[in-house]
Amino acid sequence: MRKCITYLLLFVVSMMGSKVMAQVEFGMSADLQSRYVWRGQALGGNAPCFQPAANIGWNGLALELWGSFSLNSTEYQELDWTLSYTMLDDMIRVQVTDYALPNYTSGHRYFDYRQNTTSHVLEAGLLFNVPKTNLSASIFTNFYGADAQTEAGDLVYSTYAELGYEWNCEKIATDFNFALGCALNGNDGYSFYGNDGFDVVNISVMATRTLNLTSTLSLPVYAQVVANPTANKMFLVCGTHIDF
Repeated sequence: MRKCITYLLLFVVSMMGSKVMAQVEFGMSADLQSRYVWRGQALGGNAPCFQPAANIGWNGLALELWGSFSLNSTEYQELDWTLSYTMLDDMIRVQVTDYALPNYTSGHRYFDYRQNTTSHVLEAGLLFNVPKTNLSASIFTNFYGADAQTEAGDLVYSTYAELGYEWNCEKIATDFNFALGCALNGNDGYSFYGNDGFDVVNISVMATRTLNLTSTLSLPVYAQVVANPTANKMFLVCGTHIDF
């Protein structure tokens, strides 16, 4: 009898494990961009960059590893991970991101997370998709690491908020993404986004279209115009995205 119960428990556990594994989602992707612009800031130098990503998700919980690597210099590298949870039919997502800029020199310590010496920035984010619309809103705050600091050495807790809108133009088979991003705090001299108090740092429009190269092969390409009124800068970024 004891053996029967043991075998039954093993069978139930194995079935539960199979069900969980069936719900696990894996994904990989890669972008090739003319340059790397993030929230109105030019990162990665003045060169094209390669941006691979890998993610695993289960029941709304996801872990993503994302990188950006300049094609002309080892000084401009980025390797981030994001842990997120999506709920209420994809309406709300909460996440924590670890931003890191490894330079791969002998003196760099990637796993140094001490507040006074780390090169990592930890950020908490909340993203909200407005039901029955193409509108979205998000807010992100740095809460640990190499954030901007005040003259007293305290973290600024730099915060960025963004409004987004998606629109599909069927007539020209193109998807458009509009974004308006603002830095909410920090002052000139100790700000994370180059802002002085509340400033608009990102106004962008991205157009994405899928090119059908053959009957079985297609390639999504995009172009993005980014303006940063605070920095008095404007960028044009072109690239392609591939999912595996």
